[in-house]
Amino acid sequence: MSKIINISKIIKGNGPGSAGLLLRIAIPLIITTSSQSIMQFVDRMFLAWYSADTLAACLPGGLMSFAIISFFMGMCGYTSVFISNYYGRKRYASLSVALWQGVLVGACCGFIIAALTPVGNYLIGLSRHAPEVKILERQYFTILTLFGGVVVVNNALAAFFTGQGRTAVTMAVTIAGNAINVVLAYAMIFGKFGFSEMGITGAAWAAVASNISIALIFLCMIFSPRVRKKFRTHRLFGFHAPSAWRLVRYGLPNGFGFFMDIFSFSVFAFFTGNIDKISLAASNIVLTLQSIVFMPMLGLAIAGQILMGRYTGMKRPDYGVKTTYTALKLGACYAFVICVLFLSVPKFFTGLFAGGLMTDDMALILERTVPLMFLLCCFTWGDLIYLIFGDAIRGAGDTRFHMKAMVCCALMLILGSWLIVGVLGYGIIAAWLWITFYSGATGIIMAWRFFSKRWMGIDITA
Repeated sequence: MSKIINISKIIKGNGPGSAGLLLRIAIPLIITTSSQSIMQFVDRMFLAWYSADTLAACLPGGLMSFAIISFFMGMCGYTSVFISNYYGRKRYASLSVALWQGVLVGACCGFIIAALTPVGNYLIGLSRHAPEVKILERQYFTILTLFGGVVVVNNALAAFFTGQGRTAVTMAVTIAGNAINVVLAYAMIFGKFGFSEMGITGAAWAAVASNISIALIFLCMIFSPRVRKKFRTHRLFGFHAPSAWRLVRYGLPNGFGFFMDIFSFSVFAFFTGNIDKISLAASNIVLTLQSIVFMPMLGLAIAGQILMGRYTGMKRPDYGVKTTYTALKLGACYAFVICVLFLSVPKFFTGLFAGGLMTDDMALILERTVPLMFLLCCFTWGDLIYLIFGDAIRGAGDTRFHMKAMVCCALMLILGSWLIVGVLGYGIIAAWLWITFYSGATGIIMAWRFFSKRWMGIDITA
């Protein structure tokens, strides 16, 4: 009974740095990011059932698209930090102005993203992937990238709610959009419910339809009578140069750091494809499983970032420090549990990708996947430290250091992957040893910056 009371007290905690306050913001975000992870998992599982080639193509093509979009996502997504800062100061008019700058800048970014589609297709062409896989990669990449601007705008729209700590709203909208994605992906990939069989292009179009649905739901909520009355969202719509410049000033390095992280992962995925098709598929399975761990930890880190932005606006960075420590402890508990599961029953997780038919190719893929599970667990701990401390300093406005650090680490991952796979010709185990080292290095750097306290005193609204 005492344990139940203690847990109840933890959940009801409301003080700065308390697990209760952090969890009330983080749990909806964790559910949100987990639902996205599950959606990606299900999509890739469908594609694995469809063919080994579509499984091999979906992650490199998707990562290349996300790498291009990620820069703009990171820039416009920083709107949430401005909103949390203004919310802490109770400057609601400035909050609404910040929202629309994120949306308008994001809409402009959509045209730039679409214009970069030929660049991504050219980079795909440089890989030594099997010709049939390249064709599928380009199809998947092109559709996702042409409509990438919707993803960026959604980030800015979601920031209106997440920045206020109303993460349950973002959770509900995202789950609805992901449900649409899963149903449409199944229908379009396999040709069900009156749709034509489209394979990997069906998965891409399902994602586009889902993103458009999410944007429409967010807009309806932002223009609802209650929100318009409190925040004057309808009257304050428009371009405001000083606010837009502040978003670019702090959001641009945030976006570039995020881009370098995603881009280096994309390059790593392409280098693993140069080993052979079986190794590429095995690595894709492990990266998909990694998202099961990554997405919930990301939700926890974002919650810490939101509260850090709020406490920075209140001129109480010490509260932000306490919150970061709490987030780290909670994340460590989650990572420990999931790693125990991965190491105890690895074949259960890898076997989910086999579907109903175990082909010779799929048997080789699963055999090569199991040894990578231990490295995935080691990777997870470095990723946890990187996320918690990295998002904390970004929430305080220290985006330039984050950008510089991620540029250096990303270049290390890219050059190391090229040397290990392209020059020395080592296999998938060596490649994953290197990316695990990269994870640890990013975690150490972000932890050092956090403990240096050089991020204190930054005012993003000045």
